[in-house]
Amino acid sequence: MKNLFKYSAITMITIFSFQFSNAQNETILRDDTNTWFTILNRLNINSKWSVSNELHERLGAFMNEQGTFLWRPSVDYHVNNMVEFSFGYSYINNKPNDPNPNPKIGVVENNIWEQVLLKHDIEKVHVQHRFRQENRWFDTVGQNLDGSYSKTGTDYGNRFRYRLTVNTTVKKLANGDELFFQGFDEIWFSQTDKLAPKAFNRNWLYLGLGYKFNPKTNLQLGYVNQWDVLGNNTFVSTPIIQTTFVRNFDL
Repeated sequence: MKNLFKYSAITMITIFSFQFSNAQNETILRDDTNTWFTILNRLNINSKWSVSNELHERLGAFMNEQGTFLWRPSVDYHVNNMVEFSFGYSYINNKPNDPNPNPKIGVVENNIWEQVLLKHDIEKVHVQHRFRQENRWFDTVGQNLDGSYSKTGTDYGNRFRYRLTVNTTVKKLANGDELFFQGFDEIWFSQTDKLAPKAFNRNWLYLGLGYKFNPKTNLQLGYVNQWDVLGNNTFVSTPIIQTTFVRNFDL
């Protein structure tokens, strides 16, 4: 298990060293600052089963444009304190967000996904490895003769995501609350029909501080850099301010 954690981290670092070194001479579009708001909930049914839910409201141009609305429920099975399996669904409604040229018009995606979460501690740092397989149905877009764009149908594709997360306590307060740091890096790959990696799509780098009111409730404020591949040697770099509220429950 320890070797799996080590090799996953090395693989991620190697991939991104290659990706970013290659991107230095390419065309990079600078997006406006986005503002994202996230609510994460989990209902613990017993020691083995839980139900989770996510709501994401993502705004472009510093809260001046609707970007993405996302709803993501799941069912989770806890093998033990270190291993967790999840099966879920995502509804994603994307709107155009200038100057990012993708999407050109509003498009909707529905996907189902399977996930493995591995956890371990290194000294006082909590580490998570998240592996997610997505099976996606999404609107396709075509250009009309007058230069405008419209939906042309629905397509299917596969995508794989890997996230490495670290979390550690910064300060324990006298009232029992806690200030903590959380950071993660996540890579996204499109896949062939046989699930082989086909192309690198996106990277998320997140750095944030959180305030833990109790073991089940916390509020986080962080910075995300989103790096998207548009194709034709063109990339989009998007700075994001993200607020996350976490509230879990026991049945």
